[in-house]
Amino acid sequence: MRKLMRRTILVGVLALVGVIALSSVWVQWNSTSRIGTNTEQDWVIVLGDRVRDGEPSDYLRERLDTAVSIVEDGRAQRVLISGHAASIKGNEVAAMHEYLVDRGIDAAAITEDEHGVTTYNTCARAHAVFGIDNAIIVTQDFHLRRAVALCEGQGIGTVGEQASADAGAYLTVRNWFREIVLSRPKALLDSTLDPVPRTLEL
Repeated sequence: MRKLMRRTILVGVLALVGVIALSSVWVQWNSTSRIGTNTEQDWVIVLGDRVRDGEPSDYLRERLDTAVSIVEDGRAQRVLISGHAASIKGNEVAAMHEYLVDRGIDAAAITEDEHGVTTYNTCARAHAVFGIDNAIIVTQDFHLRRAVALCEGQGIGTVGEQASADAGAYLTVRNWFREIVLSRPKALLDSTLDPVPRTLEL
């Protein structure tokens, strides 16, 4: 009985390691040669993050500053800001919009996606709801390749632009652990099953 239990645990661990490895290979394959290419695209997509008292978190501010630079450099004309508008911690999209306008981005060039509650949903809605066919997607390094892979899987010609991440050692390790062990396997599952966006609502 104990031998059977040990064998079952071993098989489970090996299967988990296999899924983690496969998902990282999938992410790497679908993002190769698509990071920091200085390519011009029609859109820049900014992925949401937490807000505090209506102000963007450090991560989100870095993403927004990167998007501002992209627009100012003429590498994109439109901005899709995508996040959770009904989070108990605050309206990510409203904070993103205000931040961009305060830094000179024309409000008419900004499109809001208030239902981008996951990276997958953002990418799926960008194509299905907003008709985006090509984009520069902006986020931090630990998140960037997965975001590119997910948007590529939705038929969006995507390149990734890395935003700064002023995080300490603990946050860096935590973010990468969560990314590799949890987020990438989930992304592979989502992309393989290809569910429709959670909502098609504008």
